[in-house]
Amino acid sequence: MSSFFTGGPRERPLFPVPEQELYAFNGRHWTDPPREHIVPAVLPWAQPLGRSERTVVALRAIEVWPQALTLRVTVYSRDSLVDDPAEGLIDHRRKPDYNGLLIGVLYADGSRASSETISVPSASEPDAPVLRAQPVGGTRFAVDHEVFLWPLPSAGPLKLVVQWTDREIPETRTTLDGGAIRAAAKDAAEIWPGLGRRQVNGLPVRRVGKQVALTPDWGTAVAQAEEPRPAPGE
Repeated sequence: MSSFFTGGPRERPLFPVPEQELYAFNGRHWTDPPREHIVPAVLPWAQPLGRSERTVVALRAIEVWPQALTLRVTVYSRDSLVDDPAEGLIDHRRKPDYNGLLIGVLYADGSRASSETISVPSASEPDAPVLRAQPVGGTRFAVDHEVFLWPLPSAGPLKLVVQWTDREIPETRTTLDGGAIRAAAKDAAEIWPGLGRRQVNGLPVRRVGKQVALTPDWGTAVAQAEEPRPAPGE
C-alpha cells in the first residue's frame, strides 16, 4: 500500500543554530521563572486574597521554583472587568494608580516588594525582593495573572497584600507559610540535565539526532535554595 503522505523526511542539520537549541539555564533566578528548564512544585493553596460585593481577588495555586515562586492569581467579577483579558488588571507604572488593583508581599525579615514600582530585570542579583506581575488570559469576568516573586521566603510568615479602591476592596493581608513554600523547592525537577552552556564566542559542539527521554520523575530533582539572607541589623 502506498504511503498517504508522499513527501520524504527533510535533511536535518549537523549542528543546531542558536535559535533552535535550548542551552542550560543562565542562573539568573531573579529575572523570570525557568519554565523551559524546570517543572515547578505546585502548592494548591486556593483562597481569597480580597473581596467586595461584586469582585474577588483569589490565589489559585503557587508554583515553586528552585529560588523563586509564581503566584497564580485570578480576579473574578459579576460584571465585566476588561474587554481584552490579555491586558490584565495588575499594572506596573512609573506613577502608581492607587485606585487600581495593587498587590504586594511582606517577608518575615521586613523586606517587601509590590506592583507599585516597575521591576526591570537586571544582570546582577538585586539587593531587594523582586515582584513582577503579568496577565495570562482568562475571560472578561475572570482575569488570570502570574505574579513572579524572588527570592523564596525564609521560614516564617509571608504576607500577601492586595488593595483595589475602585472595586471597594480595602487593604487585605493574607499570611502564608514561608517555610512550607521554601521546603517545596526541593521537589522542583530539572527537565534536561546536562545541557551545554551558551558560549559568548562560538557555539558549543553538540551531537544532534539522539532524542532525550524524560524519566517518570522528570529527571533530576533540583538542589534546595541557598540559606535565607539575614534580617537587616543581624
